[in-house]
Amino acid sequence: MPAALRTARRSPHPAGPADAGRVTDLCGRLRELGRDDGAANTAVTACLVWIADLLVEIAAELGDPRTAEALVDEASAVLASAPRQSRGVRHPAAPAEPLTERELAVLRGLRKEVPLRRIADDLFVSYNTVKSHTRAVYRKLGAHSRAEALQRARERGLIR
Repeated sequence: MPAALRTARRSPHPAGPADAGRVTDLCGRLRELGRDDGAANTAVTACLVWIADLLVEIAAELGDPRTAEALVDEASAVLASAPRQSRGVRHPAAPAEPLTERELAVLRGLRKEVPLRRIADDLFVSYNTVKSHTRAVYRKLGAHSRAEALQRARERGLIR
């Protein structure tokens, strides 16, 4: 097992000031290249989401649940460091980024009107993982609440 994974297993770390500083530095570099704040944040967020998705995919392919959990926790920390987008509401019919299988599973859990901790228990993942998936679902659906996310998901035929 690579040393980075062994370290992550022993001491997973949430996104902290150093991670936020890296994100801020990257956004600054993109602005220096002529990107406005929104475009810079979008580019950084896309990169962080891509990295997190890769970590989750690798975790899904592993046979070791503890290592997989460390990777998923690291993916959650990566997503937590993503710049907050403006809270502008997208039109529900606007093309959206597709939801991953895990995000769809969390979305189905949201229908049950149970706490996120219960959804995490049902899916055998950490509470922070469910929070990250929930944020991704809200972002991808342009929603700001559970009810709004469920409404938009129904409009798009993702759930009944």
